[in-house]
Amino acid sequence: MPTDRAGECRMRKSLLVLMLGMGTCPAVSAAIYQCQGPNGQVVFSDSVCSDSARKVEVNPVTTGGRLDIGTDVEVWQPTHHAKRSPSTDGCDLGYVQSTQLRTWRARRQVKAGMSAHQLRYVLGDPDHHEGQWWVYERRGKETGRYRVRGGCLVSWR
Repeated sequence: MPTDRAGECRMRKSLLVLMLGMGTCPAVSAAIYQCQGPNGQVVFSDSVCSDSARKVEVNPVTTGGRLDIGTDVEVWQPTHHAKRSPSTDGCDLGYVQSTQLRTWRARRQVKAGMSAHQLRYVLGDPDHHEGQWWVYERRGKETGRYRVRGGCLVSWR
């Protein structure tokens, strides 16, 4: 198979020019000034914004660096509770995060203490009721019975 030496030579030259061009790019920098605004707020600008303007030295941030080095920043972390937060409907399971509810819905999974509203979200509307039992059917066959008492899921079979 014949090789195209001229094409290979052009490609090498283009690659060499590209590499040299990338290596000679100067670092871009601009002066930054800190001023006191008319309402007392601190203002940063690339031009002198008042007579009391102070030039600020900014070191470039490297990849993975932080802009807030040297400052005390409180980062919010969720607290882990041993007990779930109470629900407004009085059911034992309490508040359930929407992500967890969506997971249960995808798995068609229920938990004792769910509210009737949560059960309806996970399984949909029941086909009919028999007293406290919510009955679900598919193609005329019963697929599940869920006892809902006082607005809360008590048991199922």
